[in-house]
Amino acid sequence: MSGSVLATIAMVATLFGILKYTENEFDKNGMIFISMSIILLWVIPGGYLVILPLAIILSVISPAARSEWAEHRKTRIIAIVMVFLVMNLFAFYPVSEPSAPSEWGSPIATENPYASDWPSSEQYTYFYDGAVISLVNLRAPHTFAIWGQSSTSINLAVILGMHEDRMRQSIELMNEEIPGFNVDSESFFLEEAETEGEYVYSEATYTVKRFEIKRDGIKASLGTVLVVGFPSIGGELSILSVTRPAFPAQDDLFEELIINQYIAHIGN
Repeated sequence: MSGSVLATIAMVATLFGILKYTENEFDKNGMIFISMSIILLWVIPGGYLVILPLAIILSVISPAARSEWAEHRKTRIIAIVMVFLVMNLFAFYPVSEPSAPSEWGSPIATENPYASDWPSSEQYTYFYDGAVISLVNLRAPHTFAIWGQSSTSINLAVILGMHEDRMRQSIELMNEEIPGFNVDSESFFLEEAETEGEYVYSEATYTVKRFEIKRDGIKASLGTVLVVGFPSIGGELSILSVTRPAFPAQDDLFEELIINQYIAHIGN
């Protein structure tokens, strides 16, 4: 959480400096309005993906706000851009090291060659119960709030193709860990399976997504990928991905054994 607190202080300080020293008259209302928007990053689900459109709507529908924007337009635009830049720069702030249940043993990999530098992340990968488990601690670049953090972050990761990258690494690790398993990770793609978007583990509801591993010319699913989000306040969340080949088949579609082990571990 320390990185998010520092980011909040840096954003408010940047805002004050721009509004105070780029105009002859201090834009008090602009300072209050944008500072409140920064604080709301700790509360509003979706972070600036929701706050920014709402701020624009409020600025348009209010005659007084439109008048103030006309007077301070240039300075406020610079301030908002700089605050946005500062927040996204803090997405490089290091995250904590992943921690897994002892049942999973030692990680078989402690990095992901496909991972991007932004946002900051740490990934440990395990081979357990016939599946490759990727545990990623990820900096959410758009919010500090715990509410809605998992769903928006996982959806952003899907849009950016991060789930495809983790699948490729998992297949490559399966090639190393499973006797007789040897396939080209680049020849596969993921197809999202229909779910309700949530699942109850250990009496609590978590954001989930399920994918089937497919290959051109083959209709049958060759494996599954389950993604579960574990949010925390301050903009860092853990994403657990379980990649399992289709054979041998199993009925535990939502990987309750593995997920409940992790929940018990983080609860201790």
